[in-house]
Amino acid sequence: MRHFIFLGLLASPLALAEPGTLLRDSSLLAKPAASATVVSQLPAQSSVDITARQGAWANVKTPDGKSGWVRVLNVRTGSGQRGDAGIGAVASVFKTGSSGNTVSTGVKGLSAEELAAATPNPAEAAKLEPLMVDDTRARQFATQGKLAAQTLEFLPTPEPEPTKKKGRK
Repeated sequence: MRHFIFLGLLASPLALAEPGTLLRDSSLLAKPAASATVVSQLPAQSSVDITARQGAWANVKTPDGKSGWVRVLNVRTGSGQRGDAGIGAVASVFKTGSSGNTVSTGVKGLSAEELAAATPNPAEAAKLEPLMVDDTRARQFATQGKLAAQTLEFLPTPEPEPTKKKGRK
């Protein structure tokens, strides 16, 4: 009998919700797409429950009942407390195959042909404007994360491929 109750708890959406905290101010969107309607603006450090994931998006619910989609990279998973061994930790075994709070997101790369055929798209680049931060905020973030400045050399320019001459046979 206890097994059935335990399985019933795991099947509950609340049992599978994973606590999270927003790392930065985020738009709560109606769909998992950058062009979706904004449901609400959520400030950094807001607590959310992550109820689902789809690609680079997380479906979240706020304590005041709002729900929608935010970028996975804007959310830190876990309660933020060490030793979280509650039902959420047990449920995470079934979701991720481990009891940890580690999440990884895969992004498909572009092939050499797709890169060669790429053209600038100013309209898409303009969508990145709201994500920009000023120099002061970037430095504060780096300091908080104990990051240090590094100087990197540019990659060398590749040598052109030798052209093959077509001859007669």
